[in-house]
Amino acid sequence: MAPDEIRIRADPIWQPARREEAPFLPLSADARADLRRIGEAIEFKTPGTEIYRADEAAAYLYLLTEGVAQSYRALPSGERQIVAFFWPGDILGLAEGGLYVNSCTALTPCHVYRFATDTLTAFLAAHPDVSASFYVKAVHDLRNAQRQLIMMGRLSVLRRLAAFLIDCAAHEAFYDARGRTLTLPMTRYDIGDYIGTSAEGVTRGLGRLEAMGLVRRVSPRTLELKPTELATLVDLADPPPSGVARMMPAQPRGRASKRRPRARSATQRRS
Repeated sequence: MAPDEIRIRADPIWQPARREEAPFLPLSADARADLRRIGEAIEFKTPGTEIYRADEAAAYLYLLTEGVAQSYRALPSGERQIVAFFWPGDILGLAEGGLYVNSCTALTPCHVYRFATDTLTAFLAAHPDVSASFYVKAVHDLRNAQRQLIMMGRLSVLRRLAAFLIDCAAHEAFYDARGRTLTLPMTRYDIGDYIGTSAEGVTRGLGRLEAMGLVRRVSPRTLELKPTELATLVDLADPPPSGVARMMPAQPRGRASKRRPRARSATQRRS
């Protein structure tokens, strides 16, 4: 993929994604050309370079075309919470009241298109087909945020780590499906700040997954995965990302369903 290729990463809302396009939305050649015309191509060559900062005026929206970035919030305690990793096809620049909500830095060398918000707003109003793609992308990101909320609230650190590895494997630039090998663009500290644990917790989690036979550490940032088994461990009753779904074998039919929790009696609810 060319570093300046404009694509929007999202699963459709109401229709299944077409295999040849997943996990990107279809955009016409004219729409891509128009977005290139109103945008400014920018390259961030050095990992760690700031793309925008929380509480700055949100004058621009960004479309990532190559590389990986991270969005985070610095907490009053001095700790950092990473709220999202951005991959090619993602839109950056969440704002509220005209200010960026979080900060964003490049994890790897990145190529982006930068759009002035006033120009983009006028363009989307005049091009409903492109506006619809931005809407679908917003819904896609909302679904992911809700899924992340469930993971953080209900899953153990080990299962959060497994879910994170599955999500990373959906990105073809970092996952070799034939060799089932994932190259992580982020550090253990980044992963820990995303899934709510320490770097040491990430190391321990990888060790446990390796002992279970679900991953094999080839190098500090290179892992050989067993996606089907990892998905079984996570068990969110949620379909895997489209990039992973294409490489996973079909599950056999006729499996017994899990028992649902029994409703508590009125006496139990009062206790």
